[in-house]
Amino acid sequence: MEDGKPIEIPIEGNYVVVPQPKEATISADKMNVVYRGVVNPMTISFAGISDNNVTASAPGLSKASAPGKYNMSPGQGTEAIISVTAKLPDGKTANSKKTFRVKGIPAPVGAIGGEMYTVKGAKSRLEVSQVTAKLPDFDFDVKLNVTSFTFKVPGQAAVIVSGDRVNAQCKAALARAGRGDVVTISDIKTQLVGSPIMLPRTAPVIFEIQ
Repeated sequence: MEDGKPIEIPIEGNYVVVPQPKEATISADKMNVVYRGVVNPMTISFAGISDNNVTASAPGLSKASAPGKYNMSPGQGTEAIISVTAKLPDGKTANSKKTFRVKGIPAPVGAIGGEMYTVKGAKSRLEVSQVTAKLPDFDFDVKLNVTSFTFKVPGQAAVIVSGDRVNAQCKAALARAGRGDVVTISDIKTQLVGSPIMLPRTAPVIFEIQ
């Protein structure tokens, strides 16, 4: 009111309408880790901004098929920085970065016939079983290939085997073993299928003859 009369005052302002959030963003600050040698699925979004206005970049980062979904395949180094740029409704941009630790795949554990650590059975079972490697408690679907191992029967010379199954020398040594003897399969060399990466030293597996 001015001099008893209403007058108009021009007011200009900008506002942004964002969609109602559907879920919270939750992360463990000490667990920002991506693994080298596997495809790490990631979700990247910018609060209130549609996916087509969000751009994320980092070495080894690629867009997946679903909105906000990416795949990360880190290379060398101990850290990976993901940079995200969002185009705001007013034409301006907002930027954000997050650092992830890059770690190698943990050491596998040797297995005989799919069983780890200590396996019990007849000699005939060991003769036909495949020596494999597993990654217990590792939440990625990876395939491992055993390329060689050392086969040791008590009282017999160790046999170095190329491949993932016992050979004739192993069977000859095994023929001299008896009930209760423990065969050790160690020095297991493991490779990630489809990758030149050789994994850390694989834990041995023990076979007790019944």
